[in-house]
Amino acid sequence: MSEATVVDARLDKLEQDNRRLKLTVGALLLVLAAVPLIGAVMPEQVQDVVRARAFRAVDENGTVRVRIDDFGIFHRDENGNLRASMGLGGIGYYDENDYPRTGLSIYGIYYRDENGNLVWSTNCAPNC
Repeated sequence: MSEATVVDARLDKLEQDNRRLKLTVGALLLVLAAVPLIGAVMPEQVQDVVRARAFRAVDENGTVRVRIDDFGIFHRDENGNLRASMGLGGIGYYDENDYPRTGLSIYGIYYRDENGNLVWSTNCAPNC
């Protein structure tokens, strides 16, 4: 076999491999482009029931803003301070320093000032 024939055979094989590679890459790109389109066409599925032991809503800084679990529902502000709670002990609203300001429980309703002093309560109204 002459040197020109060997070079031609190798060149033909190289061109064939190049065509296969182009076809493979093209097919792969088509498949990758089709995946998001299939997801966009599929109808949204809504679950009838969501089951979990707890739920936490977390803001972009990683602060847990709302927590729902066996103990109740708790809401925190952007600084992580407890602002509202509802659980077995009743319902409470808290100021920016985590002090309870108002509440409702089986013992009654109360309101406290910014220093934590009782201002009004159903247990001592009207003379608190």
